Amino acid sequence: MAVARLSPLHLRVQRTIRQKQLLHPGQRLLVGLSGGQDSFCVLKILQDLQPRWGWELFVLHCDHRWSEAETDCARFLQGWLEQQGLPHAVATADPIRRDEAGARAWRYQQLSRWARTWNCSAVVAGHTASDRAETFLFNLLRGTGVGGLTSLDWQRPLDARDPHSPSLVRPLLAVSRQETEQFCQAYSLPVWPDPSNQDLSHTRNRLRLEVIPYLQKHLNPQLEAALNRVASLLEAEHELVLAQAAQLWPTLYQPDPPRLLRDPLRKAPLALQRQILFQFLEQTLPHHPTFTQVEAAIRLLPAGRGSRTPDYPGGGWLQVEGDCLLWREGRHQPEPLS
Repeated sequence: MAVARLSPLHLRVQRTIRQKQLLHPGQRLLVGLSGGQDSFCVLKILQDLQPRWGWELFVLHCDHRWSEAETDCARFLQGWLEQQGLPHAVATADPIRRDEAGARAWRYQQLSRWARTWNCSAVVAGHTASDRAETFLFNLLRGTGVGGLTSLDWQRPLDARDPHSPSLVRPLLAVSRQETEQFCQAYSLPVWPDPSNQDLSHTRNRLRLEVIPYLQKHLNPQLEAALNRVASLLEAEHELVLAQAAQLWPTLYQPDPPRLLRDPLRKAPLALQRQILFQFLEQTLPHHPTFTQVEAAIRLLPAGRGSRTPDYPGGGWLQVEGDCLLWREGRHQPEPLS
């Protein structure tokens, strides 16, 4: 196989992969190809680095079937991938409603399924610094915690519940969307325009097309870089909290019935209290705990015996019993008035 001449962007991404140990020689990699410029960019870079790293590349495209244009894109990409000689598949959804969160969950299910089918140890996505800045701002406006603000990280398990899950890797997180556009133009890559990216009914599109350009024009021309810098700082601090919480957890948690020892938790810094209680509630609630739900649990740490939280969604509450915060199932029945 001929070795391609590498551009400055090739070399930057390769340096990032090495420094952050995102990928390793000889891996089988699944690349998610949407047809947009970012996914084409990362696929081309991996193709050109392949002779140096000995990777085996596989490609998956997901067709949500939301429109004829999307299905046309799937057909086009399938033909292009055949010309490239890349092992590939197109995952086609049963009709699913237009819901970004639901569609993302379906895509990740497909990526996990095909990664296992092809025995790939990593799934490579084309998320960029621009995506990271948008995600940071989007979650900031929603009032999320540090985990949400740093949710686009360089790598993580594709399925956090599965210890054997392939890694989800994002080698372009230091590359801007403008750079991927220029790269695709330079290599004449057949980027497929997605009309839904112009639909302002989607909050992310409004952020991308209106809010961020306004902030860049009137407040900070380097907004994307600033948001990425803050995300990186918060990510490092959050990793420290997670590591300390992992050390503290075995000394606090007792499983049968689920409970936490109050006294050592009460002595921990507030950031650790929040992380431990978030993890505890995450085990029992049908969704990620909210800030309000975690704070209700924190208020029990100095409270008297019998104190409790309001009922959580799905049934159950936390209650003080001795030196423990105990999880109670069901619905709380208030004592009748005498």
